[in-house]
Amino acid sequence: MRTLALAFLLAACAPKVHPEMSPFDEDDPRAGEPVKEKRPTWDELPIAPPATPGAREGTIERTALVATLDAGPGKLLEQFEVTAELEGERFVGWRLVAVDPGVHTFDGVDLVPGDVLVAINGRSIARPDELQAVWDQLRTAPEIVADVKRGDGKLQLRWTVTGG
Repeated sequence: MRTLALAFLLAACAPKVHPEMSPFDEDDPRAGEPVKEKRPTWDELPIAPPATPGAREGTIERTALVATLDAGPGKLLEQFEVTAELEGERFVGWRLVAVDPGVHTFDGVDLVPGDVLVAINGRSIARPDELQAVWDQLRTAPEIVADVKRGDGKLQLRWTVTGG
């Protein structure tokens, strides 16, 4: 009896001798051609209008910048709530969800929830090693340029680094 049950179980798990074609094996010809939506490149995006009366450029003292860098990325990033922004499965940048209301570091800057940070000084910060490379480069950078996507447009936040 056990032999019969085992033979039945093995037969049930075996592939079909005459597999029928599944309706999912070929595309429905009524559907037409696949849509191949071309997304605009960064350079093709229009300049986004200001969302606030905040500035898009300014200056930062090197001593203040170095103090921020010495505190580490975690100290700066704890001021923000962000989430990864994806287009399909492709990482685009970091979407700003909220800014800590008790922190006023970015008051007066045209930065609002929904903005997506794409790059800093032309470099992605998608992975921790990329963030560290940008972080290290900022010590001697003459300026900080943040590429931001806002809706269907783009903008740059630019701070010139002054002082020694």
